[in-house]
Amino acid sequence: MTRFASKYALYLYREKDVDLSDQPTGVPVLFIPGHAGSYKQVRSISAETAYAYYQHYTTHPEILKQGVRNLDFFTVDFHEEFSALHGQSLLEQAEYLNDAIDYILKLYPRTRKSRQYPDPTSVLIIGHSMGGVVARSMFLISNYQPGSINTIITLSTPHILPPAPFDWKISKIYDDMHRFWINDTYWTSLKDVMLISIAGGTLDNIVCSDSANVGAFLPPSNGFTVFTTAIPNVWTGTDHLSIYSCKQLVRVLAKSMLDIVDTRRPSQTKPLNERMMVMKKAFLSGLEDRTQDLSLGRPNHSEISDRDLRPLKVGERLVIKNNNVGDDNNNNPIVRLSLLPRSKDITAFSVLTDQPIGNDGSRFSLVFCNMMDRVSSDTTRIICQSADEAAIPVPASTERDNYPFSGRTFSFASYRVEEMKEYQWFGVIDNFDFSMTGSTSSSNSNSGGTWTHGGFLIAEPMNDKEHNQQRIEKSMSTIAMEGVHVKVSSHLFSTIHIPAIESPMLAYHLKVSRQSCSNMFAPFLRQSISTMHESKFYVNLANNEDETDVSLHGRAAFSSYASIQSMRTMDTKYLDQHRGLSLQVWMDPTCEEPLKIDLTIDWYGSAGRIGFRNGIMLLAYAFIMVMLVLAGQIYCYNKTGIFPHFGQGLSFCIRRTLPVIIPIVALCSIYQCTYQQGQRHYLNPAYNVLDDLNVLSITWHDLLIGNSDPFFWWLPLVGLFMSLGVISFVWLVVEILLHFLASISSFLIGRRIHTWHWCNRDGETRNQRFQRRAITTIILFVLVATCIPYQFVFVVAFLVHIISCIRSLTRTWSAPSLQGYKRANRYYYIQSLLLLMMTLLPFNLPILVVWIRNLSVHWFVPFSSDHNIFAIAPFIIYVELLTGSRKMLPRTKG
Repeated sequence: MTRFASKYALYLYREKDVDLSDQPTGVPVLFIPGHAGSYKQVRSISAETAYAYYQHYTTHPEILKQGVRNLDFFTVDFHEEFSALHGQSLLEQAEYLNDAIDYILKLYPRTRKSRQYPDPTSVLIIGHSMGGVVARSMFLISNYQPGSINTIITLSTPHILPPAPFDWKISKIYDDMHRFWINDTYWTSLKDVMLISIAGGTLDNIVCSDSANVGAFLPPSNGFTVFTTAIPNVWTGTDHLSIYSCKQLVRVLAKSMLDIVDTRRPSQTKPLNERMMVMKKAFLSGLEDRTQDLSLGRPNHSEISDRDLRPLKVGERLVIKNNNVGDDNNNNPIVRLSLLPRSKDITAFSVLTDQPIGNDGSRFSLVFCNMMDRVSSDTTRIICQSADEAAIPVPASTERDNYPFSGRTFSFASYRVEEMKEYQWFGVIDNFDFSMTGSTSSSNSNSGGTWTHGGFLIAEPMNDKEHNQQRIEKSMSTIAMEGVHVKVSSHLFSTIHIPAIESPMLAYHLKVSRQSCSNMFAPFLRQSISTMHESKFYVNLANNEDETDVSLHGRAAFSSYASIQSMRTMDTKYLDQHRGLSLQVWMDPTCEEPLKIDLTIDWYGSAGRIGFRNGIMLLAYAFIMVMLVLAGQIYCYNKTGIFPHFGQGLSFCIRRTLPVIIPIVALCSIYQCTYQQGQRHYLNPAYNVLDDLNVLSITWHDLLIGNSDPFFWWLPLVGLFMSLGVISFVWLVVEILLHFLASISSFLIGRRIHTWHWCNRDGETRNQRFQRRAITTIILFVLVATCIPYQFVFVVAFLVHIISCIRSLTRTWSAPSLQGYKRANRYYYIQSLLLLMMTLLPFNLPILVVWIRNLSVHWFVPFSSDHNIFAIAPFIIYVELLTGSRKMLPRTKG
């Protein structure tokens, strides 16, 4: 039983005409919606999984014997609660979900009729947006059952930073989660937990995908972050709401979840290392550096005639086109096996074809071979091992392909020479059927086991040090002024590495050009970064005269945890070699013309990315600017006895205060960007994060705007000046509105329409006034301490203070000349206080919205975290004093 049973609800989803039983008999999966999300969002994933299981898995008894069963999708109705705005709501959801998991697991001993397999002891979790944060916070709640969660898949979840950090409780929850996940991953309850974070990329305009990086707190053995643009056969970005309904992504997600199921184990899933292998194969592009040994097939001894065998010379390129085999320009009859020799100058082999590789019935197979001896004058004995495991799909790039998600694919494979071990030849087996000569294409090239007659294949030896890799050693300042201009020589596969480009706040224009020549395929390009598995493909480039927009994601602001954890889990030499932007280029090498790449900064697009990532900076800096102006006004008042209006205080701040503040902010920002002492301390592999986690709360990464990129040292200064402009605009609007409302009030009073007659207290004695104020204040304190959040009282105090400003302005207009400056002093003072309270409104209104939302769903239990009397007492008392009296701030002389 849970104490939130009347607030939340649990449902079991069933696909009509597919799921024949209403009882859960498979493997439990719990879907957690995000901020204002609906429990009905589970439908796309659960329906696709049900169809995939019954259409593709139940027809293979050997798969069912391995413990694969259908997934039972449970979903939670949070009544579209605003969990991103209120930390307490997030904790309540986590507590309820732990109770819900306990209830779900107790269902299966009653619903599973077969006792062949053990009852489940854990569930799989899918969390969308803030639902992923709720899933991680479940481990912190006291009612969490160890081992009840071992797989979490999050969609567009802000793991690093809260998207709306207005509530202090949310910031505390994030800090607690980071500490727990960093500490506990290496020790006890999280050692078997897998966390996969899927981000939508640039199209997600609600949650910044920089915050989706789980590498900040999770070792690579337990999970990774991947972007939808990198997932094979998805290759497109998704916005925040479509990520759970994108058909290409849902297909991959459904299949991967079914592949990690094993009902023969109490956890209902495979061991962690096997789950990770399944997820990497499903979600990663395959173009990452291989960290495990290449899986080869069984050694195969065979005899082959000379007419079916063609050894190439060292460095020679294999080209198969239109059913002919050749070395670039020479066409020869097709042979069964073409062999490319290895040598000391060759570091790798790469292969690209528009045909499938290695599937049953596919045309091409890739092998490592050795030639043993001659059996006869025209026959050779060879031994080969299949290397098809390394072949991966990449988007097709022809004149008719405008987007990587067109549905057509090429096959690509790359092998380092070290992976060939003792083999001296890299081979391509061509299973071409001569009986098909003259026939037309039988199917699309990406259709699994069939292949297209008349396609192409290019296999080329590579020398990374001389031709196939370029490293652009330019500073970010030079790139900003000049751009990057590279000529890539004609090779099948080349890599360009630009270490300086790693900031997610810049956007770029990419132009690829090449003189026209007859190509088997159009040049295409893949961009990638090392911090996360984000990559994007751009196809059919050289034939397009338009520029291509390029952007990337990386380290989020204020992510001191991310930098520390990344350095603990990754080799520093690897970080130095792979830091920055990597561009991988494919082109037809039979055309000798080089490819020209021009990369320049898109300043207009960069301005949007900077604003999207640093919008909260304006709110914080606006509060600081109002405080500086108010301090200047009080200083002038103490010196002269005249309290200047806000505009004059702003002018004083610009002339006297900012010249001191600007150098301080600039120096702090520069030091923050170049601060490395703490990072070097964490580079010691023997260092334990447990020892010094308290240091993290005061690191330089958490100050100003949390920037660590030296190129953007000036950004806090820009925020300072922008906040100055925002405050100036807000002051003008407030001044106009107050004068307008005061004019209406004076007009009504002049017409003897007593708008304030109901609150006219001219005959009230001093004791009566004191009693009324004391009773009002005590009632508000009691309400805050019991049933209403203090943010509600703050908003009420703000509205009351507006009335005080209007009344003070009308009294200033009607004052005699001798008293006018005193009343003006008071008006300017309380107007500045009004602006100060206005800058605090964004931090209080979200909690009030959540409270009103709870009332609308008949949830009247008070918040347990927003009833701090001391947080609101100064505002209540001061507003009450300013409302009931006509006193001014006492002047301090000396």
